[in-house]
Amino acid sequence: MDLDVIRRGIDALREYDADLDLFGAREHRYRFEPPLDKATLEDVETRIGVRFPADYRTFLTRLGNGGAGPYYGVHGVRPDRSWKRFGAFPFTEEWEPPTDDDGYDDVMEAAFKGLLPVAEHGYRSHLVVNGSAAGQVWGDWTCVGEALAPQAESFGAWYHDWLEVSLREVLSERIEDTVRDETGWSVDRRLLGLLPPPLAGGDERPEVKVLRLARRAYLALYERRDGDARDLLAQARAAGAEGDHEAVRLALAEAVLLREEGRTADALTTVEHAIPRNGWWYDRSWLHRLRVELLLAQSRLDDAYTATEEHIARCPDDDFGYVRRALLRVLTGDPSAAEEVLRADAPLGRGVRSAGHPRPADRTPVALRLRARRLAWECRRWGHATDAPRFDAIATA
Repeated sequence: MDLDVIRRGIDALREYDADLDLFGAREHRYRFEPPLDKATLEDVETRIGVRFPADYRTFLTRLGNGGAGPYYGVHGVRPDRSWKRFGAFPFTEEWEPPTDDDGYDDVMEAAFKGLLPVAEHGYRSHLVVNGSAAGQVWGDWTCVGEALAPQAESFGAWYHDWLEVSLREVLSERIEDTVRDETGWSVDRRLLGLLPPPLAGGDERPEVKVLRLARRAYLALYERRDGDARDLLAQARAAGAEGDHEAVRLALAEAVLLREEGRTADALTTVEHAIPRNGWWYDRSWLHRLRVELLLAQSRLDDAYTATEEHIARCPDDDFGYVRRALLRVLTGDPSAAEEVLRADAPLGRGVRSAGHPRPADRTPVALRLRARRLAWECRRWGHATDAPRFDAIATA
């Protein structure tokens, strides 16, 4: 296990997933429990009659006795538990439970010998600590009549796989946010090195290939490699996926690229054509954000106002619509009205990445600070830097 990569990766997730939107993050909150001392661990191993795999021992004694990790977090080892001797796990290949009742309980008890539960995810992941498959992580779906099957060759591989998938999701979305919206959020470029390399182009389904290529195009745009971005978008179009989701994602990337090339009118036309299509909710919200931005770039304040109200009506969970509603008051010379709008709107939206994730009943203080921070940045961006301190003060209150 690469402890340095894990620590840096968890730090990145804690920072960039501040809303704890990833599955299970609200349980472990990207925090490790205090490490287990080696003497206590060895005492447990003596009682169960086996030695845990080296990577799991390293995790427990150097990172934490449970905490941040896959699903709802990694289980620790309770020294005060009434441990029993661990038998040998009997399988090396996927196994399905019996369909009849004869001896079912005995069969199931024998099947789970040598397994140590390490995580919950509605079902359960186990570390094999005794038997021919010792060291592997197996997933248990037998409670719904499905298989007990290998998940990873080792605890370390299982943990790193989860970390890479989580970083890909969180950092890639943040990169796209930065490119699309220029909201002032930044990505530590060193963290991009934690992302796994792009998937090799195989025979995956066209819609999967399109979305993968579009994501790589956003990374190219973030790094100002516009030529590479255009090549990737051309490959995505050639993949042949024709659904609304793929079309909206590609239109969004195309519009961003046109904007970067200074072709504001063409970018706006692309956005306008894409908005009626039925893309994913977050792509729709970003289309509305980009349309308002392009209208502002053309100094079309009345049209920008209309587009902002449509944005809020169609994407009420996107905080950025409320920020732009306040910004338009600043741009028309009334920062006091902008502050009133900002405060009045604070309890409304739940945030663009938060659909399906419940919030506290009163999210007003958090929403107000986040929106004020974004509004201050927008003021500077659109030539009203003297109004920004008013909103900086709200953001840091």
